[in-house]
Amino acid sequence: MRTRFFASIFVVSAVAGIVACRSKPQAAPPPPPPLPDSAAAALRWVEAHNTAFRGMDSVASPNERAMLVELAANARLIGFSELTEGTHEFAYAVRRALFALADSAKVRGLAIQASMADAMELDRYVRTGIGEPLRLLRTLGSWRWETQEVRALVEAMREYNQGKPPERQIGFYGFEIPTAAHAVNVITSLPDSIITAPLKAWLTREYKCVAINEGAQWGREGRTADSSYWRACGPATVAAADSVSALRRRANLSPRSAADLAFADQMAKLVAHHVRIGLRHLKREDLNAEHVLFLADLIGADNQLVLWGGDVEMGRLVLDTTTVQTAVPLSAKLGDRFRTIAFAFGNGVVRARLMSAVPRPGGQVGLSDVAVRPPLPGTYEDVFVRSPREGYWVDFRRLGSDTAGTWLKGPRPMRLITEAYSTVAPELTQTPVQFPKYFDAVVYIKTVTPSRQ
Repeated sequence: MRTRFFASIFVVSAVAGIVACRSKPQAAPPPPPPLPDSAAAALRWVEAHNTAFRGMDSVASPNERAMLVELAANARLIGFSELTEGTHEFAYAVRRALFALADSAKVRGLAIQASMADAMELDRYVRTGIGEPLRLLRTLGSWRWETQEVRALVEAMREYNQGKPPERQIGFYGFEIPTAAHAVNVITSLPDSIITAPLKAWLTREYKCVAINEGAQWGREGRTADSSYWRACGPATVAAADSVSALRRRANLSPRSAADLAFADQMAKLVAHHVRIGLRHLKREDLNAEHVLFLADLIGADNQLVLWGGDVEMGRLVLDTTTVQTAVPLSAKLGDRFRTIAFAFGNGVVRARLMSAVPRPGGQVGLSDVAVRPPLPGTYEDVFVRSPREGYWVDFRRLGSDTAGTWLKGPRPMRLITEAYSTVAPELTQTPVQFPKYFDAVVYIKTVTPSRQ
């Protein structure tokens, strides 16, 4: 009886507390401290030069479209850096820009920072409807791609492409190649109705060198690490790609079989590129740049490719003096034909791992919805958040040398939440950025919500 009595008292007290909390109006958050004069000048410049948008709109407004077309003019590559991962809004910012530029410019592809061979399965889906997008996104190996937002983007690309000729469609790609094993499997597993048994056996033999080369360690495994042995794989994969292309030209197949062979042909070109570039022993950033340029050639020299890079991958900067981003060699090769855009936000909740949380068994802290602290003083976000607008784009390529321009050129801290975040020490997730040295423009959203699995 005593237990029930105290339990009843606890329930009544809890309910009373909830009612009291609901009836008591919440206090408004305190206003941020005034900006220094130079930062206030920067805010006035941003207010005068931004192009507003509403995040809930599915189609870009005429003003937004005009701004994006002008920003992308004469560019071959347009890169987006997802400085903060795990937001609902970033995927939609990319989506709006992608379709606006596809309609008004020559954008014909989107490449994400993921496996090229696996992403080509999604390219096949958005063009033909073949495949299961949810399963295919899981093969990309990161929770960032297994979200409702990315699935919605893929389905929107599929819908956009329907009824359009191939040269007007938007392709879906990846610009990393951890392994070409999947591409080789697509080619060597073509059904007998498409490829003869002798040709399949020959292709299987020619492609064996790919697995050997990918598994070898240069200078440590004898013959497999010898340059002359590795270089033999280059001609072998080129000959295999030529054979698949020749079969495609002379084969008389059903529409589905013809689509399967066309897909294998694309994979064969990818394998030949992978071996040719891999034998050069390039650094990670140079490898990625070569993969991007391969995709740019694949969609046509006169067309444009949008790149979705994680954190600052599409920024022209080096982290910790050693980690070079893919945008650095791309900018060196393309100059002004490469444009890069940073993503920033003011407040809200993101999908992340709390640095201060207790690790789960195995040492990994799970993803959760994490409220981000307000922008720190002196950061770009502390200026951007003062605008009353829900979202906007700002092109920084024409910053002047006055007080506002000097402040905005930086370097200034900017959020860099790459999966993990600390509410206790938010300064740990900041990195110095410069406009337009690192990024030509910014897409800003005032309040973000977490991405959904």
